[in-house]
Amino acid sequence: MGYTEQDSIEAGLRFKSPSGMTVETTGSTSYIDALSMHVHEVKIAEGEWAGETFLLNLDYAELLS
Repeated sequence: MGYTEQDSIEAGLRFKSPSGMTVETTGSTSYIDALSMHVHEVKIAEGEWAGETFLLNLDYAELLS
């Protein structure tokens, strides 16, 4: 099962985003009706924008932890 099919996710999982940022899941999930998929909120874990949050399709990210 892909992440877009999961209606929840554990907080604190680290991923490398497609753009190369290290991000961490917050545990918040949203369903996008138009795309029929779930996206998960992540916060940037390192660098200049650390702490900023955004929604990410985790199927395109690499699990680090």
